[in-house]
Amino acid sequence: MRRQVLNELLEAAPNAFAQSSLNASRKVRAWADEAEAEREDDVRLAEIEVERQRLQDIEQAQQRFADGRYGVCAACGEDIPRERLLALPVAIRCAACQTRFEGRTR
Repeated sequence: MRRQVLNELLEAAPNAFAQSSLNASRKVRAWADEAEAEREDDVRLAEIEVERQRLQDIEQAQQRFADGRYGVCAACGEDIPRERLLALPVAIRCAACQTRFEGRTR
């Protein structure tokens, strides 16, 4: 997973900045064109941020594994069910604790 995310970041970053430069250098014919170019830049940068966060989550999961804490809920200390870890390998909480956490952050 880590390698895949790194590859996606490496592919996206140069394209985002190259496209941004292209957008800046081209002659904008209408406000709509300029707005669309900015929107495309924003989408590319948001995609890069999502991939960066995924990479950080993977690295934190690797650290928990190295520390012997992988698969243990950070909130209640119980084991995270194997099914949850198979579905979401970077999970830091069991489903019940994650639900409570999301309810508090809304």
